[in-house]
Amino acid sequence: MRRLALAFVFALLAGSPRPASAEENTRRWCAAELPSLPNEVCYFVPEKPAPGPRTLIIHLHGVVQPDTNDQWNSQRNAARVGATYGHTVMMPRGKRGIGPKTMESWWAWPTSMDARRAHEDALVAEWTAARAELEKAAGKPFERVYVFGFSNGAYYATSLAMRNRLDAAGYALFAGGSGASYHEMEAKGTKRRAPIVVAWGAGDPSHDKQKALAKMLKRMRWPHLEIGRPRAGHVMTDEQVEKALAFLNGR
Repeated sequence: MRRLALAFVFALLAGSPRPASAEENTRRWCAAELPSLPNEVCYFVPEKPAPGPRTLIIHLHGVVQPDTNDQWNSQRNAARVGATYGHTVMMPRGKRGIGPKTMESWWAWPTSMDARRAHEDALVAEWTAARAELEKAAGKPFERVYVFGFSNGAYYATSLAMRNRLDAAGYALFAGGSGASYHEMEAKGTKRRAPIVVAWGAGDPSHDKQKALAKMLKRMRWPHLEIGRPRAGHVMTDEQVEKALAFLNGR
């Protein structure tokens, strides 16, 4: 059984994030070792792709405070998933001005209806164009696409899945996502139901929302897997990633 070299800790760590140095602030959004496509879409291509269907993971980051190194940590951990499992990973960037309360100016995803109306079409167009560029460079298309979301990215990915907004083969939600009634309303008109993994840790103050999401999916008979861990916090662990991919690949 394969294990990641390090546990994935996409966490809201105690204390303030380390400010970037003046030199780092002059650098791009993507980590130095990761190439980028237009609209600051970072990506990773494994040296040895896994056998079987060519797979693309679209990784949606959590809220990212400007002028810190948080996005690089997120990108490097996402790239490590790609390296471990032999999948290409695309890491797009959210928008500013739409973040949660007290984080409005941070990089985030459009979880509210107003923000979706303002930004979603452009975001999806960016992802579609980036995917096309990667396929053109490889000379072949991706046969399946998974969406991974962490924290704020998982809340947004929940909405994408409920509405079948993307042509995705499955979703993995880590430390985020909720069973809010409006998600169930969104799903009523959705005929294609891509499988969803809901991963949470009992040490995360918001894990009840993820448990509620799993209950909602069960009630709706939506194909899903719940991975709750009593000792985990607001993180994305190597075990959760492993089990999520095993579940999605087996569908």
